[in-house]
Amino acid sequence: MNNNRFKFFVKSILLMDGLLTACSFYIAYYIRNIFFGSLYGHLSPFTRYTWIVLMAAIIIPIVMTVFKSYEKMLEDKYRLLITRIILSIFTSVIGISAILFLSGDKSLSRLFLGIFGCTEVIVILLERTVLRVLIYFYAKNSVHKRNILIIGCDKVGKLYYERIKEQKHLDINIIGFLALNELQKAADDNKNIIGTIDELGTIAKQHNVMEVIVALSATEYGHLKDVISLCDREGLRVSILPAYYELLKVNMRVENMLGIPIINVRDVPLDSVGNRVLKRTFDIIVSLLAIILLSPVYIIVGLGVKLTSPGPILFKQERVGAGNKPFMMLKFRSMCVQKEEEEKTKWTTPNDARVTRFGAFIRRTSLDELPQFFNVLKGDMSIIGPRPERPYWVEKFKEEVPEYMLRHYIKTGITGWAQVNGLRGDTSIEERINCDNFYIRNWSIWMDIKIVFMTIMETLIKKNAY
Repeated sequence: MNNNRFKFFVKSILLMDGLLTACSFYIAYYIRNIFFGSLYGHLSPFTRYTWIVLMAAIIIPIVMTVFKSYEKMLEDKYRLLITRIILSIFTSVIGISAILFLSGDKSLSRLFLGIFGCTEVIVILLERTVLRVLIYFYAKNSVHKRNILIIGCDKVGKLYYERIKEQKHLDINIIGFLALNELQKAADDNKNIIGTIDELGTIAKQHNVMEVIVALSATEYGHLKDVISLCDREGLRVSILPAYYELLKVNMRVENMLGIPIINVRDVPLDSVGNRVLKRTFDIIVSLLAIILLSPVYIIVGLGVKLTSPGPILFKQERVGAGNKPFMMLKFRSMCVQKEEEEKTKWTTPNDARVTRFGAFIRRTSLDELPQFFNVLKGDMSIIGPRPERPYWVEKFKEEVPEYMLRHYIKTGITGWAQVNGLRGDTSIEERINCDNFYIRNWSIWMDIKIVFMTIMETLIKKNAY
């Protein structure tokens, strides 16, 4: 199934899921009345719930799109497919419940919504199972498979070949590889080499090939123009697998600048203005709620700092944020007042003598981080993002850790993907950077919400804060 077919397929499934959601609601309605009507009373006529059915039929496909339930429905292992469906529908039902609560509609109980959620999971899972079986069967037995030749013997071509063979749903049949010449054919141990490019026309006709994948090594790019010309002469569609694919395997975008194609190798979700607005809105709402709800805690911690050690209540320190721009990060002071040079370069260690007794408590419970909600309101930080570091350590790590500076593509955060995975304090900087960059590449508002809840849990069992 090629990209265009898959996009049409996804649109069809979106529509089908909307209709199946209405069916699930109808089934849940009758289950509720038949099995629980005598206990809790019967529901109003079904037409009373029309607007809720329409809302559910819109919300559930949208949430499943966010959870990549459509994008990954054919390539996921079955267990992961089930997980995505359950998470999507569970989240959707919570959202629908919240909307009903805020609108003052008390016509549906939690019992009904629970029945509906379970019914929807079963119905959607049955649909996905049937679709996968049918598509796998079609791909295996189709007489209309796309026959493809790979020109070149570079490793990226071999990787492409292996990946295609793993995917049961693809209607692609790779005939084999063509070497650039007899010398390359003899030297390569690839058993799937069936000829050279001099035989392209003959082999293409023999196997009904209409598409070619060009997979040359970087040193062979001088042959690229001739190879494409040869394919054009035979009327074959051409795609190119770049030798530098390792740099392009995720988050790549091709842009057209004045007629010249430019490959953006570091395209990330938060490059989108819409995504940045969504994240900023989330930051403002969460930080305002935190400041208002935790205002008594601010007062208590502030008094605790003031009464247990001399010096200011707040600690300000220069950190590096988005775009490598410095800003002053706020914390409740947890250490004795230090010399400026120590603040800039000295790393906190277990049982650090500089940490006060009350400071150890607020560090262990992360209460020292609370003033950073004001950094978020100001726009220097985000609720979720890579933790900000001091300029001295940024300069040090950029020389020692590959891709370290990519973390500054976005705003730094109060907490992040690394922190909820246990990577705080004196832990591997390389692992932290891998987590930070994973977050940057895969950001979604749902991931931010997930990290907020994981942070609350992680705070209760924290091991690496001191």
